[in-house]
Amino acid sequence: MRQMRTHTAQHPFIWLFLSVLALLLSFQSVLGQTDLQPCLERPTFIDPPWINGTLWCLEQVIALPDAGDMAFTALAAAPNGTLYATRPFPGEVWALDDTNGNGLPDTPRLVEDHLERPNGLVFYDGALYVSGASQIYRIQGETITTLVDDLPSGTGFWTGGLTVGPDERIYVGIGAPCDACVPDNPLRGTILSFALDGSDRQVIATGLRHPADVAFLNGTLWTIDTARDSLFDTPNLDELNRVTPGADFGWPYCIGVDNRPDWPESVDCSGMTPPALALPTHSTPVGLAAYESDTFPNITGTLLIVLHGPTNKTDLRDSYSLAVVTFNADGVPDGYTIILPEQADKTNPPGLTTNDIQYQGSGLWPHAPLGVAVSPDGWIYLSVTGGTIYTIRPG
Repeated sequence: MRQMRTHTAQHPFIWLFLSVLALLLSFQSVLGQTDLQPCLERPTFIDPPWINGTLWCLEQVIALPDAGDMAFTALAAAPNGTLYATRPFPGEVWALDDTNGNGLPDTPRLVEDHLERPNGLVFYDGALYVSGASQIYRIQGETITTLVDDLPSGTGFWTGGLTVGPDERIYVGIGAPCDACVPDNPLRGTILSFALDGSDRQVIATGLRHPADVAFLNGTLWTIDTARDSLFDTPNLDELNRVTPGADFGWPYCIGVDNRPDWPESVDCSGMTPPALALPTHSTPVGLAAYESDTFPNITGTLLIVLHGPTNKTDLRDSYSLAVVTFNADGVPDGYTIILPEQADKTNPPGLTTNDIQYQGSGLWPHAPLGVAVSPDGWIYLSVTGGTIYTIRPG
């Protein structure tokens, strides 16, 4: 374990003041949350993108168009209402604090910089864990510690998101180095796990091309993956995967729910782990979060999945969107529903598809979603390209 740097206040009264201030801000935030104005009366309400206004209210948290397309790639919400966000290109982690007591983060501040392409966040037990390139960091108060500095990285897909499991271990997605190849490093295209101090590395699953995020729901670990390039004509090859120890999801050899050979054709795919749910090819899932709150009871016990969408395809159906994955009584995914953008009344105007919504300017397009997080109050945060963060709150 390597200590990077520490900025610890020396006077005990400074810590006492900061603790009291944090408590007051948290209390003020809770007060603001108990009595929300009607959705249409809130100054942060936004439309478009379209959303079902009978179920929830869409609001804008922050918009920084000059920050670039990859302004905020991952989000994490702390128990006190603070929202954290990664900025990979400048190597920064930002916090957004609620300074006006309405429960909504509104004021950004820099938490840490000079990090190595931060691209994953989770807040756990008073500390913020950050993954990026070859590193896993822990930020706690004014102290930042490098827990891991040798994650496999380099060319290809970035190091994905991370989470902390019910076993109090860190889980992180490691992207493949290429579109379709046999990696020189067998740790590329995997899910790795570590103790909270960064020790005891374990390989949990292999055969993944782009495990962009990971999340636990009801004690089960889930990840996502995207099919290799140039497969637009074959439907439903992107994946939601149930991760079990030792699972091999087949990349680069096998693909699809039937685990058919893909590259090369001579490989036996019968022993590979198929996806738990097929997603549209190149819908490009990049973000994942468990929704376990009862704030929106219609989606309690589901997974939120960010469908980033393709960059070189004109058909935007089931992409550039936020979707909810539902489960049957046995805990098996049985489908997904897009909640942003969506129509409150699917018959008015009649026959309007998600593709229509996007191209008429009523969806997220041309901006694509990046990261998703759920606050302790059950509010949903979504970052999109172009430096914008939205929240979905009760109407």
